[in-house]
Amino acid sequence: MAAEVSTDPVDIQVDTEARELRIRWEDAHQSAYPFDLLRKACPCAVCREERRTADKSPFRLLSGQPLKPGEAQVLAHRPVGRYALWFKWNDGHETGIYSFDMLREICPCDLCRQGIWGKNE
Repeated sequence: MAAEVSTDPVDIQVDTEARELRIRWEDAHQSAYPFDLLRKACPCAVCREERRTADKSPFRLLSGQPLKPGEAQVLAHRPVGRYALWFKWNDGHETGIYSFDMLREICPCDLCRQGIWGKNE
């Protein structure tokens, strides 16, 4: 039987020097999210709509100051209840609420991307 994948963090670190969010989950898995990945995956309605329509209209101008790879930086952060994190980004954006469910789903580690974590071998 496969081990249960947890979406409950036991430790959260926002490292602005390394430009990454690190989470250790209750199931002992550790995730490291580069800020560029988090900013690109912003779950707010405006960013979701921009991602949805970007391919349909290549001449559409995106709102806000576009960031180049390596430029995304967290200026402030805080928990949202016991289910999510909020970030203020250096491009002025601050409306995304990153749920722990969503963060675990987008874990960029090789085990998660390959669907291996949580499976017994």
